[in-house]
Amino acid sequence: MHTQFNGSIEKSNLIFLNAPIGLIEITLSGEILNMNKSGNIFLSQLQQAYCCKSVHIYDVLNQIDTRIAEQIHHFQSLSGLIFIKDIVFNLSQQENTAEKCFKITVSKVMDDCFIVALEDNTEKHRQEKAMQQSELEKAIAQGKYEIASEVLHDIGNAVVGFGTYLNRVNRLLDKQKGDSLNNVSLFINYMQQQLETALGADKAKALATLLEGIAKSERAYKEELRKAVDEQLGIISHIQEILTIQRQYVVGHEAQGRKAVKLKQVIDDCISMSCVAFDKKNIQVNLYADGNNMPVIKGDRTKLMQVILNLLKNSMEAIDAEATEKKIDIQLEGNENTIDLKIKDSGKGFEAGSAIHFFQRGFTTKHTGTGLGLYNCKQIIEAHAGTIQMNSDGLGKGAVTHIRFQQ
Repeated sequence: MHTQFNGSIEKSNLIFLNAPIGLIEITLSGEILNMNKSGNIFLSQLQQAYCCKSVHIYDVLNQIDTRIAEQIHHFQSLSGLIFIKDIVFNLSQQENTAEKCFKITVSKVMDDCFIVALEDNTEKHRQEKAMQQSELEKAIAQGKYEIASEVLHDIGNAVVGFGTYLNRVNRLLDKQKGDSLNNVSLFINYMQQQLETALGADKAKALATLLEGIAKSERAYKEELRKAVDEQLGIISHIQEILTIQRQYVVGHEAQGRKAVKLKQVIDDCISMSCVAFDKKNIQVNLYADGNNMPVIKGDRTKLMQVILNLLKNSMEAIDAEATEKKIDIQLEGNENTIDLKIKDSGKGFEAGSAIHFFQRGFTTKHTGTGLGLYNCKQIIEAHAGTIQMNSDGLGKGAVTHIRFQQ
C-alpha cells in the first residue's frame, strides 16, 4: 500500500513537471515554491518581453497588470479563482520578433498556497486573427462588389442612353434628303443652254460648278458623319461587351460553384477588358492558343479572371513608357494531363533572388501596393490544383509567369 501511494505521488509529480501549461506554486509573499518546465520557460519569456530583471514573481506579474498582487493579498475565500487575463506581447528571438499570446490565471489552493498558470495560446490567437482578417477582407471585397454592381448598372444606363441618341442621329441622316442638291445640280447641267441664254455662258457655268461643289461637299459631310456615328456605335457595343463581362465577374463572386471553364475564353475576356489600357500604352498583346483542342478545367471562372487580370496588369506596369519594345505574349498549351499558361512580357524584369518573395503575403515592390495581389493569385491557383512561378533572366530582360494546372 505504501509503495502504491509513493507511486501515485511520483506519477502526480511527473504530470505536474511535464504539463504543457506553465504551473508556478507561490506563497502569499510571492516566494516561488515549485515550478514545472513550461512555467520556467514561459516566465522567462515574460521577463524578457517586459524587460523585467527581477526574479520576484510579483514584479513580473505587476508588469502585466498592477492589480494582480493586490487581488491576491485581498482574496478572502479559502480557495478559488482570483485573476484571469489574456495578454499579447512581442518576443524578440534572434533577428525576428514573434507575437505571443498567453492566458494568465491565478488561483488560491489553500492558505499561503497559490497557483499561477501560464497557458500559451499563441497558435489559437494567430488562427483567430487570421480568421478575423479573412472575414474583414471578405466583407471589404463584398462591399466593393456591391458598389461595382451599382456603378456598372449606372454606366450601362448611360451607355444605352448615348446609343439611343446616336441611333436617332442615324435615323435623321436616313430621313434627310441628301440627293436634293445633287438633283438640282443635274438639273442645272441639263438646262445649261437655256441658262447660258438667260444669264450668259460664264454665269451659267459658274452656277453649275457651284452647285456641283456644294452637292459633293454635302455627300462627303454626310458620309463622314455616318462613319463617325457608326464608329461610336461600335465603341458602345464594345463597352457593353466589357460591362457584360464585368457583371459576370461581379455576380460570379456570389456563386462559388465550380464548373467547366474554357481558359482561352477567360483570357480573351481579360484581354478585352484591358485593351483600352494596352492601346493607351502602345503595348502589343499576342495570344497563342489552339482554342478548339484546349481542355477545360473545373474551377471558379471569376477567380481565374481575377488571376489573369492581375498578371496582365503587373506585366503592363512593368513595361516602361520609353521602352522600344512593348509586348506581352500569352501562350496556352494543354494535353490530357496538364494545361500550361505562360505570360511573357518585355518589362523591366527582376533579379533571380527576388522571385521567392513575390508570392508572400504583404510583399510588394510598388509604392501604392498592398502585397496581396500575387499572394491571392497563388492561393487561387493552388485551390485549382495548380502551381504558379515567376522567372526572369535579370533586370531589363522581362519576366515570365508560368501557371500549370493538373487535369
